[in-house]
Amino acid sequence: MRLRLALLAVICCLVSTLLFALPLAAYARQAYQQQDDRLAAIRAHVLASLVAGSSSSEDADLLQYLKQENAQGASAAVFFATGERVGAPLPRSRAVEDILDAHPKATAAPPHTGDTYYFPAVTAHRVRAAVAVTVDTHRQEEQMRRTWAAIGAAVMILPACAGLLADRLGRRQVTAVDRLLRAASRMAKGDLSARIDPAGPPELRRLGVALNALAGRIEARVETEREAAADLSHRLRTPVTALMLQAEALRHPEESRRLLASTERLQREVSHIIERARQGACERQVVADLAAVTRERVAFWLPLAEDQGRACTLTVTGRGHRVYAAQEDVAAAIDALLGNVFTHTPEGTAMAVEVTGHRYGAATLVVRDDGPGFASPRAIERGRSTSGSSGLGLDIVRRLACSTGGGMVIGAGPGGGGSVTVTLGGPPPVAHTVPPRAAAR
Repeated sequence: MRLRLALLAVICCLVSTLLFALPLAAYARQAYQQQDDRLAAIRAHVLASLVAGSSSSEDADLLQYLKQENAQGASAAVFFATGERVGAPLPRSRAVEDILDAHPKATAAPPHTGDTYYFPAVTAHRVRAAVAVTVDTHRQEEQMRRTWAAIGAAVMILPACAGLLADRLGRRQVTAVDRLLRAASRMAKGDLSARIDPAGPPELRRLGVALNALAGRIEARVETEREAAADLSHRLRTPVTALMLQAEALRHPEESRRLLASTERLQREVSHIIERARQGACERQVVADLAAVTRERVAFWLPLAEDQGRACTLTVTGRGHRVYAAQEDVAAAIDALLGNVFTHTPEGTAMAVEVTGHRYGAATLVVRDDGPGFASPRAIERGRSTSGSSGLGLDIVRRLACSTGGGMVIGAGPGGGGSVTVTLGGPPPVAHTVPPRAAAR
């Protein structure tokens, strides 16, 4: 951006300077030429008046003036019809002959040293004469070259100065924009405490103030929601504790153990919700082993599957099942998928769970069943359900997969039932840093 601003300023200033400098240089040349012509005409008229007052070519005033003119660099001479010539040794040109032959028109003929101006004159004794004045233009040409050099220097210096000023101004603007960009990037990554010190032009300062206000409102809103979720989860602890006491009071040991295990898991989930609500997004980024979590959750649901006469198989293949998600979130997603199978398929329906690790860090979880399958491809949408449930389970799984850089696909299994394929992204690579001493070696 700075380079573009500076380049634009240089081009605009250069074009403007050239549009002014070129006519100025042409005018200077014409002005110097007209000045030379006026000087030659004035001297020719003065010399003609002296010739008119003289009686012969030996007039003292005439000779003195010619001597002074030649000494100042202007060659002047007077040609008489008698054939005499006084003054500078100028050639007797055709213009002189025309004047002496009674053709009273002054003409100009350019010799090697400059322009010559001719003028007719008559002496006191009625002798026809021709006045020739040649002005040496070297001095005027030198002044004209200096004028053109000054104009050329201005053409080069002014755009350079404009570029430097534009770069200086652009650096202030770019610095302010970079600050806004860094603050916005931090907010996009979940750091809602990011703020910016408004600086730069008035427009960018107002934008910085608005961005700080927006970040403050978002942070306050998120903090309020976190605290509300934590308070709500804390309220659930009391009924969960009462449920645990009732489970311990059951007379049947096996039923008591199973109900107590479920209640303890519910209590852990409530505690996890409280901790998660009070943490930022960056603090929750952890790594989980998809295969290990899947084994644990399948083992949890296996007794219920046996009670309902369901065949449940688990297959783990590949290497590297680490995914970029919290272990509790992965467990909740697996529970949502297995819970859907138990809820939306009749008892006795078989199901299969497959975990596949990929070479480049991602892992895939597939849950299939032999039930009726999905009634509509839109079952993945949040809140949509055809069986009276909340319709949030598949959306929870989908959002988890998308947060890791993966995705979720629903379809039909080999036996015609439902199939859900979830791809979870692996953890980002860790940059290996070289210790200072090793780097020095």
